[in-house]
Amino acid sequence: MAASSAGPASPAFLAETRNPYLDQHVSIAFIVIDTAFMLLFYASRYYNRKAVGTQMLVCNTLCYMLCMGSAATGILMSQIGGVGHHVAAVKPHTLQTWLQLSKVLEFTYTPAVMFAKLAALFLYHQVFEVHFYRRIIIGIGVVVVLQGVVALILAFSICRPFRYFWTQAVDVHDGTCGDVMLFYKSYSIPSLVTDVAMLVLPWPILAKLNIPTEEKAGLMFTFLAASLGIVTCTLRFVTFFTTPLFQDPTWYASGGPMIYALVEPSIYMIASILPTTRHLYRRLRRKARQTISPKGSGNGCGSGAPEDRSPSPSVRGERRLGRGTPDGWAANRHSSQEELTLGSFDGTGQRDRREMPREVVRTKIEMRDRGAPKG
Repeated sequence: MAASSAGPASPAFLAETRNPYLDQHVSIAFIVIDTAFMLLFYASRYYNRKAVGTQMLVCNTLCYMLCMGSAATGILMSQIGGVGHHVAAVKPHTLQTWLQLSKVLEFTYTPAVMFAKLAALFLYHQVFEVHFYRRIIIGIGVVVVLQGVVALILAFSICRPFRYFWTQAVDVHDGTCGDVMLFYKSYSIPSLVTDVAMLVLPWPILAKLNIPTEEKAGLMFTFLAASLGIVTCTLRFVTFFTTPLFQDPTWYASGGPMIYALVEPSIYMIASILPTTRHLYRRLRRKARQTISPKGSGNGCGSGAPEDRSPSPSVRGERRLGRGTPDGWAANRHSSQEELTLGSFDGTGQRDRREMPREVVRTKIEMRDRGAPKG
């Protein structure tokens, strides 16, 4: 696995470095970024439990813990793993340490990606109430879980004995290993396929929504943000097919493959969190407006009479149907609980009655009849 050369390396070659602390700096940056987004996520959950299901909460929490493990591994690679130096310039014990940390990264990266994707799929399953779409979402989830399980099994079994993955640095006769680079490349292919499927999935429903262009663009941006992981997955895919990582592992570990392995799970997690922050953003914006607006002006403030924000029966009926707000999400902007749902839509962008519960349709018809002029 270590690089071999035709002759002894020159002193200039051995003295070369390649951003030896890049992995450490990226790891520290994403510790801060991930923590900030997780705090936003927990705040969204606190103020709006309907928008953040328990399954998504568990998956993102586990992903965050694994991302912290990956970040700690990245820091240790820079400190004691010889990252950024040619493998010919590092001691065998240092190379062995890097290989041990690389194996640790496999066991944090793989489940972190799996849990982050599952969190996004749980969100999609909650938002899209169309049965056909939900079947597709479940199918993608099964593929993601199988990919994660198979990858973990291969990570355990690719070298025999297991310790040979790192002991080969000091004793090449201690065991045997399969093609580790082929394993990394093979993992990237189904990961990219599921990313593309998750990217394409929301667009047919979003395109049919009969809403103002500005609101539709906002929704499309939200779901596009939920697929940001495809960018890092694509970069990682290309890098593993173009970088001879194990020809000079400690040299190529600075940036490139290791950076994407550190960053990719975090991007998936952040992407799954972004759509859940809509309610929190509205809440903070409403609070800011109330703070900025002069006391005693507007809506009878300061008159001593409490503001009546209770919606009319017709508005409540519209909200049950997902049509009382331009973006099709649960409509009560003044409520402390908003359920994220786009429901089932027909070709006009409105919910199909065949997909709605009978009591909801009955309520809508009754309100329409009560409001009709007598003749």
